[in-house]
Amino acid sequence: MARHFTLGIDIGTTNVKACVLDTQTGRVVAFGSQEHPLFHPKPGWAEQEADNYWQAVTSSIRQCLEQGNFADQIAGVAISGLVGVTLPVNDKGRPLRPAMIWMDSRSEEECSDIRNTIGEKEINRNNGNRVAPWFIDPKALWIAKHEPHVFAATHKFLSPAGYCTYRMCGNFTMNTGDAGLAYAYEYQKEAWNPVVANAIGIPIEKFPRLYRSHEVVGEITSKAAEETGLRPGTVVAAGGTDISSAALGVGVTKAGEAFYSMGTGSNLGIMIPTEQTVDEYRILKWPHVLPGLTMFDAPMAFTGASLKWFRDQFGDAEFRLAERMGQNVFDLFTEQAKHVPACSNGLLYLPYLGNSLAPNWNSRATGVFFGVQPTTTRATMIRALIEGVAFDLLSNFRIAEAAGAKIDTLVLNGGPTKSRFWNQITANVVNRPLKVPDIGEAAPIGDAVLAAVAAGIYSDPVTPLADIVKIKETIDPDPVANRRYVDFFEEWRAVYQSLVGSMDRHRSLLEKYSVS
Repeated sequence: MARHFTLGIDIGTTNVKACVLDTQTGRVVAFGSQEHPLFHPKPGWAEQEADNYWQAVTSSIRQCLEQGNFADQIAGVAISGLVGVTLPVNDKGRPLRPAMIWMDSRSEEECSDIRNTIGEKEINRNNGNRVAPWFIDPKALWIAKHEPHVFAATHKFLSPAGYCTYRMCGNFTMNTGDAGLAYAYEYQKEAWNPVVANAIGIPIEKFPRLYRSHEVVGEITSKAAEETGLRPGTVVAAGGTDISSAALGVGVTKAGEAFYSMGTGSNLGIMIPTEQTVDEYRILKWPHVLPGLTMFDAPMAFTGASLKWFRDQFGDAEFRLAERMGQNVFDLFTEQAKHVPACSNGLLYLPYLGNSLAPNWNSRATGVFFGVQPTTTRATMIRALIEGVAFDLLSNFRIAEAAGAKIDTLVLNGGPTKSRFWNQITANVVNRPLKVPDIGEAAPIGDAVLAAVAAGIYSDPVTPLADIVKIKETIDPDPVANRRYVDFFEEWRAVYQSLVGSMDRHRSLLEKYSVS
């Protein structure tokens, strides 16, 4: 019997999503999702339990399988996930400590060690990126310094996708996208560089074997079949990073195309040819799931997380109303913000609830409301939250263009992009048309396409996208609103610059008095 379904799974920062793709029709026929927790045990720390990833993955898969007779019809599976995660496991694949995820900022001292030993220029040349706690290596060195018994027992450092792929097929692997967050990875050669690894102080054998995203890494084991409900022997592909799989899932496959993915955090991913050298390191570079393309990527930490923080702390009334009415609580927030004029009556919000990623890379940054007046309302604060996130995007947008990145089109995906109001603010701020695809969660769809290539159903990942991805709407910017936003953006940026010293001293006080 010819099997024509594939399964794609994406491990996000707080949620796992899975979908079943019918490769004959190009339609998603089943979807599942499961939240998993994030822990902040100390200021600047951000950790997750590896087994929580796996439990959320198995739950999402079983939700899909309950929606149809798919288990025996699935030909292949691929997993993507959040990047910049340091997860040590022993030779049996057991986690040795919680995963230190991308937003964990405790390894500033280790970043200085890397700069002093191998030098930032060599990291730039080899890996294409800057030295910052966001990456795998500084966190691994923190483990070596503070938990030497864990480092010594580490057989491999895995990503969340790599860990769950191991649970699927029993092999230690890493796709080239995840590898791009390790300094030992030479991105223009698609290979580990042992000289760089040893200079940093992480033996090269602690990194797994590399695979391109569409390559076969193994098959579903009997144990994994029992836990997931999938058929033993089902092909497992290497998968990708969450952002690169999502870019594939919305059809961003050529140089000059850009992708803005919004979730707990967000990413602006601009496609450049891998051979193109871009000497700008405030924005990251890592491999797309498509060989020959590199994502010039600006990660931002607190996108949907900013509005979620507001909901959790101040949104009890909306939460109860949403439950009674069967509505999305975030829609109730944005409905209030619609009645506030552009630029929120001068209220500015810095979306840095713990740290700032691209372009500032300040692990001591903190969230700020600036311009509070007696007339400031909850609705004003909600709109300012959305606009602050859009200003963060604009700061990266400008840097990318100045560095020579070409941006022909900008395609949206992710939870907050379901709000047309939020999308219109984004378009007005960056002054570009935004394309909204008629697609759900893009990353698991991209993974399902990769799984279909691994299973031999598709000859390549690009050709089938014409039947899968349709653009349902293009949102054009309002030039009048844009002029207003440009003026306030300059002040927004100045507010951050003026507070950098205060943020640093503030974090020192928090650490001194152990305030969480």
